Amino acid sequence: MSTTSADIEALVAAGVQAAIGAYAQALDAGRTDDIAELFAPDGVAEIAGMATFEGRDAIRKGFAAFAPAQPQLHLVANTVVTSFTEEEATAVSNLAFFQRGESGWAVQLVGRYDDTLRRTGGKWLFQHRVTTFLP
Repeated sequence: MSTTSADIEALVAAGVQAAIGAYAQALDAGRTDDIAELFAPDGVAEIAGMATFEGRDAIRKGFAAFAPAQPQLHLVANTVVTSFTEEEATAVSNLAFFQRGESGWAVQLVGRYDDTLRRTGGKWLFQHRVTTFLP
């Protein structure tokens, strides 16, 4: 049985979705080591207008400053893989960020992720992730 382009597309999409979901889960739990490991060793996490972290150590240290002080939830939706090969993919996703305060859960911001991921050792890792917050 040969692998078709539809098979490759499905495998890429599943790998990209897994990385995006793992990132949101780790971010909400404050697991900065896990966040850093989701990036390639020379990966870049860019938060538009705020900061850019290059390499796993910088990502780990930078995201420690964003560790949750109260319950939070990143909901990521509408992910579209915009281009792909068997080794690299780009994707765009929408983001809504909620925090729970005294009056319950509330949306704090909305935005989008623009991602470039590479397959390394059979695992999809972020090469470059740009987070942009919408006004």
